[in-house]
Amino acid sequence: MRIEKSRGYRGSKSITCLNAPASQKAVIVKEQRVDGSYIGTLCIKNKIPMLRCTLTGFVRNYQIRTLSNQLNQIRTYSANNKPEKLVVNGSIDPWFLTGFSDAESTFSILIQHNKSYATNWRVKAIFAIGLHSKEVALLETIKSYWNVGNIHKHGVNSLQYRVESIKDLQVIIDHFDKYPLVTCKSSDYELFSRAFYIIKKQEHTTKEGLLKLVGLKSSLNLGLTSKLKEEFSNWKDIEVSRPKYNFIGIPDPQWMAGFSSGDSSFNIKISKSETSKLGVRVQLRFSIGLHLREKEFVQHLSTYFDLTKDYVYYGDNSISFQVTNTKDITNVIIPFFMKYPIKGCKSLDFMEFNKVVRIINNNKHLTKEGFNEILNIKSNMNQ
Repeated sequence: MRIEKSRGYRGSKSITCLNAPASQKAVIVKEQRVDGSYIGTLCIKNKIPMLRCTLTGFVRNYQIRTLSNQLNQIRTYSANNKPEKLVVNGSIDPWFLTGFSDAESTFSILIQHNKSYATNWRVKAIFAIGLHSKEVALLETIKSYWNVGNIHKHGVNSLQYRVESIKDLQVIIDHFDKYPLVTCKSSDYELFSRAFYIIKKQEHTTKEGLLKLVGLKSSLNLGLTSKLKEEFSNWKDIEVSRPKYNFIGIPDPQWMAGFSSGDSSFNIKISKSETSKLGVRVQLRFSIGLHLREKEFVQHLSTYFDLTKDYVYYGDNSISFQVTNTKDITNVIIPFFMKYPIKGCKSLDFMEFNKVVRIINNNKHLTKEGFNEILNIKSNMNQ
């Protein structure tokens, strides 16, 4: 079974912001995949280990009493302080689920040659969320909320929550009709929804219905495979125009929490500094990097969070939202995600990120002990 693993119209998760200020120019990489790597050089002045300045990020900590009440996450540690288990407790808000789906889900139409069918083609609509295998608890919570679908192993270190029966897909359709997608993925959903009803009405068992699905698939995600283009040589004549997308705003803060759980990055950047006594500078960064087609959404974020400046930067076919001001991170970003928690493994890194925020606000990062504590925290993030 072939399911598009690409983001399709969502674009790459790895984005370089070319015109960002020199102090902020970096590659934004989805934090679950890459972390800033250690460089075995020493700060000559103080013999302090340096870190490669690669933006990746995540976030983690607050006081224990707050964790139990708000984050609903449990982390158990091994001897080397690495997480062994993550439990996601409680129910998921429906808007959170839509936001997370905007970031991580895919809507696919499978069209596969099979002579056992009257049209010689097997057709199936598939909704899927693919994550690293360490996110099994989050996928199980999502599955429990919808009470449909199954979780499958989908690669060496990945899992996929998949819904594919027409009966079960009706639950998914009903959800997104009530809690609509916000990003460009809403256009994919509209095409997918049309395909769903064609299949539900059994129209796909006729040649005319099959061609309708081919036309819809041609504008969905990556479009038709080269093999399908050969088989349906007239595909351009039946291609369905991709629905026009208009950003209409963020409907609920839980949507933002869900989207950030999938598509944001909390990063600690360490660089050389000639003005610091330690010879190093610690910078915090909360970021969201997307394809340029999400321009309206990203441009809206500074206003949405009511920040002190416009934190939007552009790259080749990309746009990113990067909050680097410690005051804005302390007074706006941290409180927002304490009230509307991130779920999954990223919540653990949010906690660690929050530890560093407190260290910096207490000026302990200016001491060797405080800086070494930051290095230790950073080393345990993004794993």
